[in-house]
Amino acid sequence: MRAFAALLDGLASAPSPAVRVRLMADYLGRARDPERGWALAVLAGGLDTARVRPAAFRALAAARVDGELLRLSLEFVGDPVETAALVWPESGAAPCPPPLAEVAPALAGSSRQAAPGLLARWFDRSDMPVRRALAHLSAGRAARDVTPRVARTALASAFAADLGAIEEVWHGQAPPYGPLFAWLEGRAPRPETVAGFRPLMPVRPLDDAAAADLDLSGYRAERQWPGLRVQLVAEAGRQRLYSGSGDDISSRFPDIVAAMEGLEGVFDGVLMAASGPDGPPYGPAPPEALERRLGRRSATSRLLAELPAFVRLFDLLFDGADDIRALPLRQRRARLEARIAGRPRFDLSPLLALEGPEALDAPSRRGVSLVLKSADAPYLPGGSSWLVRKAAPRTVRALLLAVRPGGIGERGPSYSVALLRDGAPVSVGDAPSRLDKAERDRLDRWIRTRISGRYGPVRAVEPGLILEVVFEAVRAAPRRKSGLALVSPEIRRILWDLPADAADSLQRLTAPVSRPPAAGRASRSSPSGSR
Repeated sequence: MRAFAALLDGLASAPSPAVRVRLMADYLGRARDPERGWALAVLAGGLDTARVRPAAFRALAAARVDGELLRLSLEFVGDPVETAALVWPESGAAPCPPPLAEVAPALAGSSRQAAPGLLARWFDRSDMPVRRALAHLSAGRAARDVTPRVARTALASAFAADLGAIEEVWHGQAPPYGPLFAWLEGRAPRPETVAGFRPLMPVRPLDDAAAADLDLSGYRAERQWPGLRVQLVAEAGRQRLYSGSGDDISSRFPDIVAAMEGLEGVFDGVLMAASGPDGPPYGPAPPEALERRLGRRSATSRLLAELPAFVRLFDLLFDGADDIRALPLRQRRARLEARIAGRPRFDLSPLLALEGPEALDAPSRRGVSLVLKSADAPYLPGGSSWLVRKAAPRTVRALLLAVRPGGIGERGPSYSVALLRDGAPVSVGDAPSRLDKAERDRLDRWIRTRISGRYGPVRAVEPGLILEVVFEAVRAAPRRKSGLALVSPEIRRILWDLPADAADSLQRLTAPVSRPPAAGRASRSSPSGSR
């Protein structure tokens, strides 16, 4: 457990995905069975260990720590999960922490009533670094910045293996992945591939320099549709819907699975909620519709009627039992069009013209991201990728309203930001910060002297500081007082000298609200949002 705790600490401060991959690869290459298998399950999202609520952490600490000390500690730290791990009294004996191979399956198999007792016994055996890891693991916060694909990338790096080959056998494996590690180490044959998820074609950003040198004559362009990238698998009379990270979400979208009846093949597309029953083509609904569907483990008949879903398809991997991934895109697209013509719940992603020097820049300035695909390229994730020309970022001057501390696996706190409506601040989202250390420290000192309220780990502050926030787009958010939310906001700098009334008005955002809207956190989406 000590090595895993050190890994989580390293991931929390890692400056880039490449560093996180290296840290995980080093761990997976050194650790032994079954410890590394349970670690991989946690990192790759294959294990649900969220069994202890913040209130239970507070109760556990209150039974062992002086009340006044606990109150002061909670005020200073802000998070009962972190606080319990930090103030837990040492037993006086030499620490003997439990192995991860004991902790992970025990948490996953325990109830919310029994888990706090387990955690208390583990805390008594552990020192502070291990207690922090145990706390975040039992609260379901371990390695939040690690997606399942990044974890599998680290696994491939650890054993110099092909990521595509790993992803093809991944869904036939279960924690602690003994046969998978045996194959990667050359001690056993490759595990059998079950009918299911195939590796998706990745995307990579196209920067200004590369865009200027790109010959567009051999490329096709599509809009980068907001939503959840999915893969539809219909084989041997069995239909499944997978998210872009490879999770089976069939039970949440039985309407899509039912619409796959009679299809044979493997399809790549974007899942969105429909604004109405008319289609194809379908009109996308606001993001909260898809969020509600994704938030349910199963769908009721009422939910299906109120929030119908559809898939906008853009590629075909298997045509029936015929693997066509080696064919060029133009041939795969022709087969796809023939396969889904007139089928309800499915439509095609339209192709866009690429003509003139403004072909890439004009959509970007309008807030539209483009996906560029070589018309002659095969669908081989290990050898190529699609290119994404992102929409030009926008900026806004926003007020700081509150701060929530980051935990293990998070790269820092998140800040609630607001714009003005009739002179009053209204929240438009939570933004991370990419400020340098000196500026972050200055911001922390400012916040400590201006706290106006405490709500669990969240600290509200007096709305007097202006932040320059960069964001990709605006979406409708009916649950917010503002009715709007920024898409992918990020704090770029602090405008220390500006007064509070220099914040931008909410009206600045109302005209360019993006439709179709984005759908959910990146942790639910494939790379680059929908693609």
